[in-house]
Amino acid sequence: VYRCVPDKQRSFALGVQSVFLRLLGTIPGPILFGVAIDNSCTLWDINECKTKGACWVYDNERMAYLLMGISAACKIITIVFVLMAVCFYKPP
Repeated sequence: VYRCVPDKQRSFALGVQSVFLRLLGTIPGPILFGVAIDNSCTLWDINECKTKGACWVYDNERMAYLLMGISAACKIITIVFVLMAVCFYKPP
């Protein structure tokens, strides 16, 4: 970030970078992993009002594949964006 922006805009650029890291890094991650864990449940606790409660039994193999798939997909996306940054960066 320091090399890509003028000296007077460095603090603003770091602030914008921090906002993007918070929005794209900390918010969707736990949601995706929670959905994967919920999808690997095989037996839910259902009460008398027909609402789902806690999960009683998980399919461990399915959970492992889902969590590994999410991690691998995020790593591949990261590699693609880093390669794009290396290819498109033009030093001043």
